[in-house]
Amino acid sequence: MKRPLSLLPVLLVLPLLLMLGACTLGQPAPTATSASPDPTPAATASESPSPTPSENISGTPAPSVSSSYDPSASPSGSISGTASPTATETGSAGSFRAPGEVLDLNGEVTVTVLDSKRAKVAGHRGNQVLVMVKSCNVAAAQGIELTWDSWVLLGPDSEEYPPSAVRGPNEPAPVFPNASGRLYKPGQCAKGWVVFDVPAGSVLSGVRYMNSQGDSAQWRLSASV
Repeated sequence: MKRPLSLLPVLLVLPLLLMLGACTLGQPAPTATSASPDPTPAATASESPSPTPSENISGTPAPSVSSSYDPSASPSGSISGTASPTATETGSAGSFRAPGEVLDLNGEVTVTVLDSKRAKVAGHRGNQVLVMVKSCNVAAAQGIELTWDSWVLLGPDSEEYPPSAVRGPNEPAPVFPNASGRLYKPGQCAKGWVVFDVPAGSVLSGVRYMNSQGDSAQWRLSASV
């Protein structure tokens, strides 16, 4: 009869142990909460993207501004470079044409000086200078009349020497027409000497052509003149 009484305390203790075990099994919850906070990766993630976009934004405008100024400066230099040759060309351009260079009058008439020389012409006083000129009617339908009066010799100090007023049979051939009344039609040309009487020892710089419409040009004389 004593054995069944000894089993009673054991049966009473077992439920208490089971309750204590249940309480201990519920304690891992705080460990889970302690493991859940991971501020470090969140902080690093928030820190890492912020500097990269700010650096990219601050870096991009700098090169874009510098590149926009560079091309704007380059064309201005090219413009100044192109202006200089035009100024030197206009400054160095002479007012006298070379012998043989043609003056084109609106595509209708052409005029040029081919040669010049000093020569004594019988029947003329003083010294003579001969200038070989050529004129062509290219497309003047009404025809053109040629005369010596369109020509004048030039001196270095604004001197002017008109053609000789002497008319006779001693002019060197071929003689340029001199208001003979003939009209040269399109396709016709005339070439010949124009005679100038000049003072002895006169210095000459060129010969000038000027018609009644105001068209003009100047040519250099030969070195022997």
